[in-house]
Amino acid sequence: MATPAKRVRKPAHGRNRQAVEDMVVALRAKGQMEAIDSARLVAAQALADAVDSEPTNASLWREYRAALETLRQAGDNGTDEFAALMAGLSAEVGDASRSRAAKPRA
Repeated sequence: MATPAKRVRKPAHGRNRQAVEDMVVALRAKGQMEAIDSARLVAAQALADAVDSEPTNASLWREYRAALETLRQAGDNGTDEFAALMAGLSAEVGDASRSRAAKPRA
């Protein structure tokens, strides 16, 4: 018995992804996109695809807006903001009420 082929999900490439692509064209035209900015671009593209696929997810929208802001800063060598964004994207999601209880205010 042959195993069924896995479906490969195509990226949405909706309006938000198009906005990212347009921004990149403008940044490149101004000479602000460099090879070092490729990680910023990939993060913004991935989040744009995610928002286009799930437009009602508020968390994705926050991350997408932050990625756009970081992409706008391309070419300014502001890697600290990008590092903070990437750290936030990879942070563990937990129960906020537990973390507050574990860390009482002084």
